[in-house]
Amino acid sequence: MIPQFTVTDFFLAVVTTLLGAALSYALVQGIPLIGIDDAAITRSYAENVANGHGYVYNVGGERVEGSTALLWVGLLTIIYSAFPDPELPILALSAGITVFSIYLSLRMVRWFSYWLQCDVKVAVGALVVFLIASPGYFLWSVWTMMELAIWSMLLLWLTLMLVKLVEVEAGILTRIGIVLAALILPTVRPEGIAVALGLIILAGVLRVTAWRTCLASGAAAIAVFLAITTFRLSYFGWPVPNTFYAKVSSDTIQGIKDGLKYLLDFLQNSPMADLFLVVWAALVLFAILRLRQDMPGTRALLIAGATIFGILAVYAGLGGDHFALWRFYQPIAPLFPVAAALAVALGVTSVSEWQRGYGTSLSLSALAAAMVLSGLGWMHYYQARFDVQKEFTLVERGLGFGNYLNRAEPLPTIGIGPAGGIALAYEGEILDLLGLNWVEMAHANPVKVGLRNHASFDRPTFWKHKPDMLAAFNRRCGDGDGLQFWSTDDAAFDGLFTDEQFRETYQPVVFREGEDCWPAFALPDWLDTAKVEGMRVLEWDEVTILK
Repeated sequence: MIPQFTVTDFFLAVVTTLLGAALSYALVQGIPLIGIDDAAITRSYAENVANGHGYVYNVGGERVEGSTALLWVGLLTIIYSAFPDPELPILALSAGITVFSIYLSLRMVRWFSYWLQCDVKVAVGALVVFLIASPGYFLWSVWTMMELAIWSMLLLWLTLMLVKLVEVEAGILTRIGIVLAALILPTVRPEGIAVALGLIILAGVLRVTAWRTCLASGAAAIAVFLAITTFRLSYFGWPVPNTFYAKVSSDTIQGIKDGLKYLLDFLQNSPMADLFLVVWAALVLFAILRLRQDMPGTRALLIAGATIFGILAVYAGLGGDHFALWRFYQPIAPLFPVAAALAVALGVTSVSEWQRGYGTSLSLSALAAAMVLSGLGWMHYYQARFDVQKEFTLVERGLGFGNYLNRAEPLPTIGIGPAGGIALAYEGEILDLLGLNWVEMAHANPVKVGLRNHASFDRPTFWKHKPDMLAAFNRRCGDGDGLQFWSTDDAAFDGLFTDEQFRETYQPVVFREGEDCWPAFALPDWLDTAKVEGMRVLEWDEVTILK
């Protein structure tokens, strides 16, 4: 029976999302409902657009696209225009989109179960277990406030529509859905054009009779991409977001090396990732060998496999990133275990047909085994909780320091590293020393050496603009009133803290308010005129660089 829409799938999607989100929240022992620092950057752009200031990081400052997700900025702008306190509406939107993503993955496994003639209940049950055992996906999709939720949903949407297109005589709604997904993907992230065109071309090769749909959707994707590029050139002066220039090194070979390390780290350390990939590789090989026989599901397996391997390859080529739990690969998390769920169902179906009467016990045993194996994901996620928590803590620290510093007279121009939380609070000028939200810094040195995706700091550019203060609010004060920094902090700014010129020009300071303490380095000229309660100027011998 051809799978139709069922309330059961939607109900399962809601329950799975609620359980996964609750589990991801509980395992990290709670996180503030404010998103992570990169999401705060996007929110600051949305807030400025909603308030009529334009697509800018600093009110009255340069036009700069420091958020990669154009569509997500647009959606958040609507929320900022409608709600004075946007945090809960953003989380609700993220959760709703995540439900739809999970629903799409459940539909996917039903279609494959139909084509491969395996036990659909076992396949769906195994997939639900694998998904709930992937708390990292729900963290990134629901709690971080990043565009990952909508990026994941659109990848799954296009994949499912193309899966149906190459296997059955797809109806008008499916064809419209393909065109819409192709239209929207390039608006979420720039690489959306490559993903959309790659999958659409493959679908056209696999099902030649669907060439009109493939041509229309491909043309739609290209038209939208060209329109966005034209807008970027006219509004920002650059064809791609500023984040690309800040993060991606012109040293292509080094970028690929870093990306392959990122991919290898994911496969080695993400629980069951290597197993899921092996099962997908086996199913894709099976589909290739059986393609000429026109077996049901073979074309569909190639489309879904192309999504998996394509996303892995795209972000390996872009160099990966530094975030916890392999952020770039989380969007395919709902699709990644589909092959393993099918393998479980095929195994149960084969054995139960060979040994009739044992179907129920085999199904329960298979699901129990899947749950035990997948439970490793919970343990790994729990162990990574400190890396997860610090992404949210950056926003808290930035908000706290920004609100505190707003009381200073005069307001200093501040140079910062973490650029999100503080941008939501501070009313003065901010210079993003890592370049994400500062065009000149991002373009200063095309070859990026240092912390992956955050290696754009350029000394000549820093000294050219010489901010009143270099704020280090992401670090806590040391024992007593001294300051302590790790050598990695110094390395992120190209050894600036240990540089003789910097120490002759800037003075270390701490700002205290109650139990909060924020370190910084300030110019004497600003310190001489500054009026801010809780500020104490230190000597350089009170600053310790820890190895």
